[in-house]
Amino acid sequence: MSLEIHILQGFEMAHENGKIAILFNGPPRAGKDTAVNALVDTIVEDFEIIKFTGPVKDLTHRNHGFECAQDAFEMTKDTPLGVFNGMTPREAYIATSTKLKSEKGEDAVAKLFVEAVHNSSASVILNPDVGDDMEALAVANSLGRENVLVLRIHKDGHDFSNDCRTWVQSDELTIIDIVNEDGKRREFESEVAARVRGFLERVLENRSVYAA
Repeated sequence: MSLEIHILQGFEMAHENGKIAILFNGPPRAGKDTAVNALVDTIVEDFEIIKFTGPVKDLTHRNHGFECAQDAFEMTKDTPLGVFNGMTPREAYIATSTKLKSEKGEDAVAKLFVEAVHNSSASVILNPDVGDDMEALAVANSLGRENVLVLRIHKDGHDFSNDCRTWVQSDELTIIDIVNEDGKRREFESEVAARVRGFLERVLENRSVYAA
């Protein structure tokens, strides 16, 4: 049986035994979205991409009296808009996040993300923006730590100096470090796909053992 067929059959098992989450952690423009796309194009069929910011955007839109795609304001995220009472979309999303955390605790955004994961019909969740241990552990504690992989993406010249996120470091998580070198995109994408294949293989093998 080929690896690809084995993996795809395993996705059906994921529905019965719980979801699998692949979380990408790294500074801005390090290559997290590129990594996600590498999986979409190679091994993942039954998947959904869910960002931690996604549920916050949905809630912000509803609070302002409308619903739209999460990325509807991507091109105008720093432009003051009437639909957000003169705030930029970025400011409106931050305001929602800040209010959530002040009213419901620092893990409020993580809880929204976990709720979105459980509401998804996909077997595999791909997330390109996990920002710290709290967020990663919230997912792992919900799905089972054996079902969650964190890939830390490193790229020379990119760091968290101007970002509220940071490296996921908890030793309670399965973490793999991958370097995204300039001019080696194909090698980077291949390593991401290989690492995830290996993780999925181990998860499905363990599930087979428990089911036996």
